[in-house]
Amino acid sequence: MPRRDGSHDALRALAATRVSVPRLQMSLLVLLTAATGFLASVVLSAAGMEALWLRYPVCVLIAYGAFLGLVWIWRRHREWDLGVPDGGDASSTPASGRSDWQGTGGDSGGGGASASFDAPATPASFASLDPTPPSIELPSLDDSLDADESLPVVLVMVLLGGALLAVFWVIWIAPALLAELALDAALSAGLYQRLKRPPVDADWLSTTLRHTVKPFVAATLSLLLAGALMSLLVPDATSLGEFLAHYR
Repeated sequence: MPRRDGSHDALRALAATRVSVPRLQMSLLVLLTAATGFLASVVLSAAGMEALWLRYPVCVLIAYGAFLGLVWIWRRHREWDLGVPDGGDASSTPASGRSDWQGTGGDSGGGGASASFDAPATPASFASLDPTPPSIELPSLDDSLDADESLPVVLVMVLLGGALLAVFWVIWIAPALLAELALDAALSAGLYQRLKRPPVDADWLSTTLRHTVKPFVAATLSLLLAGALMSLLVPDATSLGEFLAHYR
C-alpha cells in the first residue's frame, strides 16, 4: 500500500482553497449535463426510439459521457490557470491561498406578525338541545378508485425522485471532488515540484469515476425502472407528459 505523507494532505488543502464556490461550479456542470440528456432524449425520440425503458438509460449514459467531458475541460482550465514555468518550485507558490468561502452572516431582526382568529362559537343552547348525532361520512368507492389510479403516478415520481437525489448527491460532494481534480491539475502543471512522484489518485478520470459513478448508476437504474413502469401501465406513452396526461 503506498505511503501517503503529510505533504499530500497539505497540498490537497491548498488546492481546495483555490477552488471558489465548488458547489456552484458543479451545479453548472450538472445543469449542462442535464441539458445534454434532455436533448439526447428529444433526438432519440425523433429518431424512433420511443420505448421509455430504453431511451431513458441511454440518455443517462450520453449525459454521463458529456459530464466527463465537462470535468476534463474544467481540469484543463485549472491546469492552465495553475501552470508555472518548468523551473518553478513549490516554494515560489504562496503558502496559503485566499479562500472564497469566507462570508459574514447577516443579523435577523424583527418579530413575526401575530394575528388572532376568532372562530364563531356555537350557541350553547342550540348545541345542548340538538338530539341529532353528528353524521359520519364513510369513504366512497369512487375515492378508493381515485387512490388506486394515483398509485402508479406516485411510484413513478418516487423513482424519478431517486434519480434527482443522485444528481443532488453529485453536487453535494463537489468540494471533495473538485479539490482532488485541482490537485491533479496542479501536479500535472508542475506547480508542486517537491513531490518526487504524483499520488496514486492523480488521474482525473479515476478520481471522477470514483466519486460519481455510483450516483449515475443509481440514476440510470431509477430511470430504467420508471420508464419500464410507464411503458407497462401506458404502452402508448412516449414521454413523461403523455403518461401523466393519461391519469388526469
